This record gives sequence, C-alpha cells and structure tokens, in this order.
Amino acid sequence: MPLPRYTQPAMSASARPAVAGSPMRVLLVHANPFQRVTPVPAYGLERLRTAAEPAGAEVELLDPYLTSEDPVAAARTTAERFRPDVVGLGVRIIDDCIVVDRLDAPADEPIDVSFLLPEVLALRTALGEAAPEATFLVGGAGFSACPQECLEYLDVEYGVVGAGEEALARICEGEPLDGIPGLVRRGEQQGIGAYHLGFGGPTLRDPLYAPANSFPVRTRIGCAMQCVYCTAANLGRQHASGEMDTVLDEIEATVHGARERGVSKVSIFFADDEFNLPDERHPITVLQGILDRGLAKHLTWRAYFNPTPFSAEFADLVRETNGHVSITVDSAADPLLETAQKPFRRRHLDALVALLGEHGVSADLGLIFGLPGETEETIAETVDFVRALPESLEVVYSAGARVYPHTPLARIAEQEPQCLVGADDPSFLTPVVYSRPWPPRELARHLDETFAGLPNVNRVGVAYRSGQTTLADAYRVVLSQNGKRSWTEILERAAGEQDPSRKPAESIAACLQVALWHGRFDLASAAAARLLREDVPPEMSRAQLRFARLAYSGLALADRAKTALRR
Repeated sequence: MPLPRYTQPAMSASARPAVAGSPMRVLLVHANPFQRVTPVPAYGLERLRTAAEPAGAEVELLDPYLTSEDPVAAARTTAERFRPDVVGLGVRIIDDCIVVDRLDAPADEPIDVSFLLPEVLALRTALGEAAPEATFLVGGAGFSACPQECLEYLDVEYGVVGAGEEALARICEGEPLDGIPGLVRRGEQQGIGAYHLGFGGPTLRDPLYAPANSFPVRTRIGCAMQCVYCTAANLGRQHASGEMDTVLDEIEATVHGARERGVSKVSIFFADDEFNLPDERHPITVLQGILDRGLAKHLTWRAYFNPTPFSAEFADLVRETNGHVSITVDSAADPLLETAQKPFRRRHLDALVALLGEHGVSADLGLIFGLPGETEETIAETVDFVRALPESLEVVYSAGARVYPHTPLARIAEQEPQCLVGADDPSFLTPVVYSRPWPPRELARHLDETFAGLPNVNRVGVAYRSGQTTLADAYRVVLSQNGKRSWTEILERAAGEQDPSRKPAESIAACLQVALWHGRFDLASAAAARLLREDVPPEMSRAQLRFARLAYSGLALADRAKTALRR
C-alpha cells in the first residue's frame, strides 16, 4: 500500500454547507506561530479531523506557520480555494511563557514573554476576508484557559472549551449550535465551566508531521491537581481516562506508521497533564500494554510526572519501555509547595530522586522560582537541593511565573500588585509575570550566578523571538521538491546551533528524519553525510549511518530514474 503523502495546499444558530446536500467543508487551521521555532504535530486538530470525517465532512488541515514563509497569505489562499463552511482555529498557546530569555535588557522591557495572539488575529482576519460566509470556531488548550477573553480579542462568535471531537462532529451533522457540548458563545457568562472531557477513538495522523519532536498520544484528559499558576487548575481537578485498548491501538498505529516510513524507533510524548495522577494504576496498565504488544523496542517516550505516587514497579516499567520522566517540582521548600497547592512535599522529592537512581530511570526536573511565598531562604533551600542532585538529572528553571487568567495565581496577583511586572492588564490576557523576592530579570541573574558550574542546570528556553527556525525551514525545503542548496545551509545551521536542550547532531538528525519522512532520499543522504561529521546520537552507530547514507543515495537515484521515465 502506498504511504499517504502530505500534499501542500495551493499557496504557490447552525453551520450549514454552502450548497444544500453537499458535505460540510471544514478548514482546520493550526494557529500557532511557535511552529516556526518548535514544530510539533497539530494533535488536537488531527483528533478533530478524525471525528469530523466520519460525520460526512470534507476536512482540510492547514499549518501555515510551518509550511509557509508567509502564513497569512497561505491561509488566505487556502480559504479562497477550499471555500470552507466552517473554519476552526486551533490556539494551542497564547504566548511562549519564557519569562526571561535575556539576562540584560532595557528597563522598559522587564520580561521577555512573547504574546502570540496579535499574529493569530492577523491570521483570523485574513481567513474572515477570504471566507466571509464561514462559521468560525476557536479551540485548543490556550483558548480553553481563557475562552471569553480570546473570543473577544479574535472577534469570533463561538468556541469549544476542552475536547472538541464530539462538538465538531455534531456541528458537521448540522445540529443546532445551542446545546453542543463544550460550545461557548462570545459575551455569555459561560466560559471555562463548559470544559468538555470527552475522549474519542485512535487519532488518524496527518502525513505532514515527522516525529522529529515526538508524536503526541493522549491517554487521559484533564488534571487531578490545582497548581497555583497552571491553567489546568481552572478545571477543578476534573479528569477522564481513555479506553485502554483505544490508547494502545493509537500507540501501535503510530509505531507501525513510523516504521513504514523508515523510522525504526519513534519518539512519543504522552500529552497528559500528569501521567501518574490521580494514581499510577492507569499508566502502569499503559506501559504493560506496550510490553505485551511488543512495542517497547520500537519507541521511546516522555511524559510529565508528579513526584508521587511512584513505585519501584512503576520505575521498572518506565525503564523497560524506554521512558523518560519529566518531574514538575517547582520548589524544594515545603512552605512554597504548600502555597503553590502542590500535592507533595520535600520528602517525596528526595524519595523519588533516590528511586530513579536505583532503577536507572532517565529523568529531568523543572523548577519555578519566584512563586508566592518565595524568599531568599526558600531559594537557598531549593538551590541546595539542586546542588545535591546527580549530574545525570537535567534541571531547567524559570525566574518568575506568567499569570494566566482565572488561575489561583491571578487571584493572588490582584492582592499583591507589587510583585507584578509586564502589561497593565487586569484580565491578565496580555503577559503579566509574578515574581518575588526580586523582579524576574534580577532573580534570573542571581540564579545564573548561583548555578554557574553546574552543567546539568539551565534556564528554561526556547523563546519565540530568539529561537532557531532551522527545523521549520527544513520542512519547507523538503516540501518544495528542490532546494538542495538551501538544504546544505540548513544542515550547517543545525550543526552550529547553541541549544542546551538539543545537541548539533540531534538537530541534524531531526532534519534527516523530516527528509526521510517525506521520501526526499536525496536530502536524507546529504543529512546523513553531514551527521557523520559530528558525534552521532547514542541510538545510532557510525556503521549504521554509513549504510543508511548509501541506501538513501540509491533510493534517490531510483526516484530520479522513475521521474525521467515518466517524462
């Protein structure tokens, strides 16, 4: 069976189809400017398409910030050609959440958070002009955190809060908009309270996306915690798990789809808020299912974890299935953990670090300095905890916390305006940061000096304004059907990147994977040759890479011969 190929769109009351009796035409737009920096699959939109097509809809998915140098023009052209009845804007994030990207900056730039909604508004405006009769919907994680604020900002009438699969399917079947689960209307009181926790079947993936930054798989929706700064706190600890066979079927289909395209081991990100909450029985069943289906040798995976519960049995399963644990810690000081509404304390952290070491589990740890209750003493306590960690455990930290609308931190911020920097926006839609005992940049400079000499500790990145666009550019060259000269430049940029989260060889390998995914064996061969000049990633051997380079060259020659014969 031929592999599905991504076809680049021609660039170069109730919703009703424009022609009675014809299928509903739905344009799903990944309205995420951060795709320029860190391209990821539009997983939410893939799930929506999976639900809408069986309802009879004709669906097109557009990722303009990834596939085009001019995303607004690309969106306009696609809408004019496709003539959608419904346009769905997937707003995954409203900003990049990078509080401090520069240690030194002008006094009138106290934070570095990049607000992305202005770019999304320009996209929405162009789509509205190109498809004036279409019904517009907004959804996605970023939207669901502050739905009424986003509807007002983007000048859209309707949105879907939470899981949108059932909502879109019912809209495509022509049901009245009133009463559709999760649907909210601009100006109405209902907002986050409409959050829908539905869970659909296995996701059909769009052939555009290579697993260069992992394939998301969701095993549950919602969160069992109410961390003070987190938008998931607005859900009031609501959560729902997917059917186990459905989850495992999606993982298996993802593995098999990657192997068909020449990727022998695929990276998966479990897109749950915390993989081991409310308890570890669910993830243990997921990981045991991976073993039982013989999938572990074909994948690696990562997920976010709470420090507890985490048993020895669970740790062994994580290691046996090639898992990586990202621990959301925030602080090692008990008073701060209590204020942050964390369901664990320092003793749980110490126990987990020891357990992970004993069982050989790969892990990293995330901290947020400057939360409510932070003092010089609590900072020193967390610093001492970090210094005692093994160097194999990577640590990333933020100086200050973005205040998002409706969160517990927003309510605290209203009472402590002296701790706020950023926009003068009482709604907190535009970036505002809470930080104590010092402003974010001063706090970041202090931490930079404090952690100097610890190679496993870094300030969190990557920022929208300063992030490299190498991988997004690689996608565009691969899809252009030519661009060999540009490809050489991209590989050299990847080799020269100074990114603490990804070594140069890993960046080149990601470009290679994008080329291989789309059958550009000529470009894959060039990437393999460039990768051989670096310290190759541990999962590869130089002998394997040399063989792969020769194989890709042979496949490229075969492709050129087929093209010549067709002429």
